[in-house]
This record gives sequence, structure tokens and C-alpha cells, in this order.
Amino acid sequence: MIQKRPPWYRGAFYYFRCLALRKPRLVNLELTKKCNASCSFCTYWQMDSKNEISDYSPIIKMFKPVVLSITGGEPLMRKNYDEILRKVRPYCHYLSLITNGALLNENSARKLAEAGVNQISVSLDYLSDEHDRVRMISGLFDHISKTLPKLTAAGYRLSLNTIMMESNLDQIVPIAHQAKEWGADVSYSAYCSLKSDDDSQMVKKQRLERLLNVVEELKVLKRKLKNIKNSDYYFSKLYQYFENGCVPGCKAGERWIQVTPDGYIQQCSELPRLCHYTEFSKDKLKKISCCKCWYTCRGEAEANPLEPRRLFELMMS
Repeated sequence: MIQKRPPWYRGAFYYFRCLALRKPRLVNLELTKKCNASCSFCTYWQMDSKNEISDYSPIIKMFKPVVLSITGGEPLMRKNYDEILRKVRPYCHYLSLITNGALLNENSARKLAEAGVNQISVSLDYLSDEHDRVRMISGLFDHISKTLPKLTAAGYRLSLNTIMMESNLDQIVPIAHQAKEWGADVSYSAYCSLKSDDDSQMVKKQRLERLLNVVEELKVLKRKLKNIKNSDYYFSKLYQYFENGCVPGCKAGERWIQVTPDGYIQQCSELPRLCHYTEFSKDKLKKISCCKCWYTCRGEAEANPLEPRRLFELMMS
């Protein structure tokens, strides 16, 4: 099964449509709050996941985003996830799914590809069983390290999703090299304490110089390895974020938006629910004062896709 790359001009159409209609470019759709991991920096696994709706297509049709990102919880825990994805696939340009990888195998990857998923993103923060300890899933790193090379060799498009934080700063560059060896891409996202109120993993002041060096090395590797998917704009704000704990000017709701398993709209996963999707209108969006994250979903949605270098990267990705 080869996952096809959608034509860039179709993405351009979706982008300019969102721009003209002032709709978000990215929709994050949570299929469930259920999760088989117990990460300390996320509380979703402690939540109930009640009243999950079976058809999200009316919601996604309402936005028709450039990118639809399927998240959780762990989306592969959702019953009939492939049927759910088939229903929403016609209403976005690019469909990706983020998983912790524990339930990912040749069968689930095939089902995802047949449902129209363009990319499977696998969370990986450490190149050792430290990843198992943090995610609280025994044998997870070993499973990922054996499964990903098989899937990429079979033609599936995979990417690692790596959180940049205090405890794995020295693993950030090696993860890019490992992803390349596995035939996968990699995308980095800054740690945020909004879900857990635990700021112990924010990069410490005395390590900010090290962070700068890592970011500069990633920029070089991005041109060399060609598998690092972050924009230079995203990288440019990392020092500011970890130094001040804030990047002003959040455009949540304008550039991206969140959909809960039970069909409610949030401007961001860290903000209160606005309303049920059946009651949603643009005038319900609120001005954002929060600036305390630099998630990839925020940073890349705020990056200018028409900047020449970024435009070329997006056309080739």
C-alpha cells in the first residue's frame, strides 16, 4: 500500500479558499479521550470519553481545512476509526493521524491508508526504553523501532512527533538521524505545561544556549537530511518561548481550531469549549490572551506559507 501525496495545487486551492473565507487552515479532530498511555504531561488518559459521535463529516465539511489532523487520546482505540476517517476524507486536502504507536502495525496502517490518511505520525521522545517509562507502555520503543522501518519500506508515509523538553534536549538531533534511517520524517513541538501544570520539563535558563545550538543544528540538518518538517519560522521562536514561557499573538480559532470527540468546538485544546458544532458561527470566536504554548499546530499555522522557502518546502512535502 503506497500512501499518495496529494497534488500541491489542490493544497493551494484549499489554502486560498480558507484565506478568502477566513476559515482555519488546520482542524485538530479528537476521536476519543481514551488512551493506552499514561503520560505525566497529559491528563487525557484520566478523562471519560462519553458521547463520542459517529460522523464528524458535517463538522469538517463546515471548515474544509487544508489539513485535518486526527488526534486523541489514542485515535486507534476508537472503534471503526477507519470508517470514521472515510467519512471526513472528502472535506480536507491532507489527512494525518497522530498515534503513540502501540497499536500501529501492518494491519492498522493498511486500514488508515485505505481510509485516505496521507501521513501517520508517531510520538517518540527518547531513543531508549526511557520512552516506555514516560509513556507508561512497556516495550513501546522496541515496538516502534521494529514497526516503522517495515511500514516505510512498504510505502507508508510516517513521521515522528517529538516533544522538545529539558530531559531530551540531547536526543533531539539523534532522533532526526534515526528517523532518516527508518525512512521517516520528523516534526518537533515545544513542551507545554498547560495540561499538567508541570513546568519541570521546560528548558531551563542555563540550558538555553544549548537549545540555540540544537536549533541551529536542526536547521542545517533540515537541508541535508530533508526529513525535518518544521518551518524556519517555528524554529525561530523556540528560544523566545522557553526563555519567557510565552509567544504573544496567538491566532487560535482563526488559523486552527479543535473539535472534541462529542462534537464541541474549541479554539484550542487548552481553552474552554465554545459551543456544539451545530451552534457554531464566527462571531462566537473570542480574542485570545493566552500565549503560553508553542505547539507545532500553533506555530506552523501561524507561519507564512507564501514565504518563498516555505512555499517550496510545502510543495515538495
